[in-house]
Amino acid sequence: MSTEPTVYALSSLEIGQKAFLDRKSIDRKLEKKLLALGFSNLIPVTVIHKRKGGVVVGIGNARIALDQALANQISVKAA
Repeated sequence: MSTEPTVYALSSLEIGQKAFLDRKSIDRKLEKKLLALGFSNLIPVTVIHKRKGGVVVGIGNARIALDQALANQISVKAA
């Protein structure tokens, strides 16, 4: 029996929680956009700050602000 990690929307993570990008659950166009921003399925994404209109995530040394609509489209697996 396979124990696949649960997939979540990035916007649903709590502050300080880490997760990995789930490239299987994201369409190709969005995946290319995220890769250009610095997302990777090898480097964990950490939620730094949540605000009414979106989230700020940390990827390595970079900090990226995402609006709520985009954060809802990004699928991640818990680290």
